[in-house]
Amino acid sequence: MGKPAVSTPSAAGKKERKKSGKGARARSAVKYKLFTPGPVQVPGYILDELGSKLVYHREEAFSKIFASVQKGLQKVLVTRNDVFVLTASGTGAMEAAVVNLVSPEDKVLVAISGKFGERWRELCIRAGAYVDSLTRPYGESVPPVEVERHLLAADTVKCVFTTLAETSTGALNDIKAIGEICRRLNRILVVDAVAGLGADELRTDAWHVDVVVGGSQKALAVPPGLSFITLSERAWELVQRSKGVRYYFDLQAYRRFAAKGQTPWTPAISLFYGLDAALRRIAKTGVVRYWNSHKQMAQFVRGKMKRLGLELFAAKPSNALTAVKMPVGVDGAKIVEACKGEGFLFANGQANLRGKIVRIGHMGPVSKSSMTRALACFRKQFLKAAGRAH
Repeated sequence: MGKPAVSTPSAAGKKERKKSGKGARARSAVKYKLFTPGPVQVPGYILDELGSKLVYHREEAFSKIFASVQKGLQKVLVTRNDVFVLTASGTGAMEAAVVNLVSPEDKVLVAISGKFGERWRELCIRAGAYVDSLTRPYGESVPPVEVERHLLAADTVKCVFTTLAETSTGALNDIKAIGEICRRLNRILVVDAVAGLGADELRTDAWHVDVVVGGSQKALAVPPGLSFITLSERAWELVQRSKGVRYYFDLQAYRRFAAKGQTPWTPAISLFYGLDAALRRIAKTGVVRYWNSHKQMAQFVRGKMKRLGLELFAAKPSNALTAVKMPVGVDGAKIVEACKGEGFLFANGQANLRGKIVRIGHMGPVSKSSMTRALACFRKQFLKAAGRAH
């Protein structure tokens, strides 16, 4: 189901937008393509949707788009549960999960393998929870057996928070195994899938994941500004009992309005258009094939890196991005800057990893030809930095 006819722009409208926006685009135009782990390069067919004429978010035309988006997200998440779209970045959906599930003085376990696991911990602390942290060094994944050990030692823990894929390190966690443990021990599992959604396999219902959050700007290749959250019935029971303070992120309000095909607050309607187009394209491809396309691109990139003699930073890497270690004496920040000057933007390491790793994003509809050109630039700049002729 696409947009209603009313929101389809005329040729004259497109021409007028092009004319009126030319100066602004010229002033803000960038001279590089994105190969970062989000946001990613947005395909033209999605950009076209963003300029469509707006509909009113309290009438039937928007409800049709709303229903189409929810159906598409259910397919990507492989769930029968409702999916709610928030006008916020992925961190907004993370906060929504915490304030709806966690009451002050609740005990939670946060399984951390990078910056975004740390963000779960910060959010839970702000919510007044007692946090038990299971922390692995950057580059490692969370061992499911350690999750089980922590839960057996703390039978009052209500929720487990972790990530599918860590944007900061490229590490992938075994959500299937962690989900089985949480279900057996009757704990609510909450997963940040912002980076991995669409790139890494995730079967929400079959893997016993109670809450998943995601974002628009990663493998779905939509501009930033929308995030998603889905909850199991077990999780809803906890939401109904929670004493966490929320207003904009009150998921019970989202559930009430969803019954009418609406959001409680004014949504980013134009982004809904783009998201709907992206989800319909993925549905046509099939989510399994979409996962596999990311796996193939990840293997392609890693093969190129290994031929350069570079070591992967993550022991168990995600298909969304590749983080590579820089040899001693090679500053990854300078390589990123040099490649940017040639039209290809990769991502530096974060915090204490700055300059020590380079993160190459390959999520979304990245073509092999464009990635080949980007990696050729990376290779040239790396060899220069390493002091080797080419």
